[in-house]
Amino acid sequence: MERQTLASSSSSTSGISIISPPPEDAWITTYQKLRPQLQPLSSSNQTVIPIEVSRVNQFDAVRLDIEISAMLKEQLVKVFSLIKPGMLFQYEPELDAFLEFLICRFSIWIDKPTLGNALMNLRYRDEHAVEARGKG
Repeated sequence: MERQTLASSSSSTSGISIISPPPEDAWITTYQKLRPQLQPLSSSNQTVIPIEVSRVNQFDAVRLDIEISAMLKEQLVKVFSLIKPGMLFQYEPELDAFLEFLICRFSIWIDKPTLGNALMNLRYRDEHAVEARGKG
């Protein structure tokens, strides 16, 4: 009681009126007012945008991935060239598989595009999931 009189006396002296908080069920009445406007938005069928990706762009992205892998392999060969020049070529298939694993691990595995796809601005999309969501 004393608190209200202090607040009302201080507000009257400073010329600022105190705004009371909205009632607890204000959000419910606002939702009920807006519900008819929101209904058409939620019930409308979402159309699936058809995306045409040129095979040439996909091929270029794969080619860029191969070139990046070759550049990494070249750098790795230079690092180990001082040990034994022919030793690294003995394990070339394993080295290629390891480099491909690294590229896959730090791109596709963590839901990122490969470097070639990123340069060509391509993204992976599950067409089956898109079709199922669009029909339902």
